[in-house]
Amino acid sequence: MKIKAVLFDLYGTLAGFEPPRFLIQSQVVKKYNLFLTQQGVSKGYFLADKFMAEQNAVKPVRSMNQIEKENFFARYEQLVLSGDGLDVNLDLCKKIFKELQQVPYSMVLYSDVIDSLIKLKSLNFKLGLISNMDKLGTELLDEFKLSEYMDICVTSKEANVEKPDPQIFNLALSKLNIKPEEAIYVGDQILSDVEGASNAGMTPVLLDRENSHVNYENLKVTNLEDFIRLLFAQYN
Repeated sequence: MKIKAVLFDLYGTLAGFEPPRFLIQSQVVKKYNLFLTQQGVSKGYFLADKFMAEQNAVKPVRSMNQIEKENFFARYEQLVLSGDGLDVNLDLCKKIFKELQQVPYSMVLYSDVIDSLIKLKSLNFKLGLISNMDKLGTELLDEFKLSEYMDICVTSKEANVEKPDPQIFNLALSKLNIKPEEAIYVGDQILSDVEGASNAGMTPVLLDRENSHVNYENLKVTNLEDFIRLLFAQYN
C-alpha cells in the first residue's frame, strides 16, 4: 500500500539539547570530582532513556507524585553516570539532578529537520508529530516553529496515554484520516517509538543519530537525509 504520511517523535529525533547534554552534565558533576566523557554520557543517556521508556509503558512519569518523580530521576541520573563506569549513590544522584534542573538550556531542532520536512511536504506527504510531552500539540508546534510543516501534533497530554500505548498513535492516524499501513513513524527509542508504532500497525524507522543501536537489524537511519533516501528506495 502507498505511504501517505510520515510521523515523527520529537526529543532525540527532531530536537536535542542546547547546550549539549554532555556539557550540561559535566558542568554540574565536576564539583563532586566526577569527570565524564562524551562517549560515556552518550552511552549513559542511551540506558537512561530506555529506562524512561520502560517506566512510561507501566506508569507514566508525568502521573507520579513528587517523591516518586524524585526517586525516578535519581535512578535516571545514576544510569547516565554509569555510562562512564561511575557508581554514584542515589542520594547524590538526586542532588545532582536537582542541580541540573537549574542549568539554563533549550531544545532546538537538528540542522537537517527543516529542509527534510520541506522536501517531504513538497512530495505531498502528510506530516505529523507524536510526543510524550505534557503540553498541547499546538503549543509544541508553536514552540518549535513547526506549524507550517506539520499537519497534526498529538501529545500524551491530549491522548491521556504515553507511547508506546497504541492509542496515542491511533489518535494521530485518525486526525490525518489515514490507515496505519499508510504511515511511517520515525523515532529514536526502541520501546516507545519502534514497538509502539509497530503495535499500532505503522511501519517504524529507527533514527539513531549517535549510532547507539549497533545490533539493530530492521529499518534504521542516522539522519533525515538518509531517511528520505530510504523512503524512496523502499516505498517508491
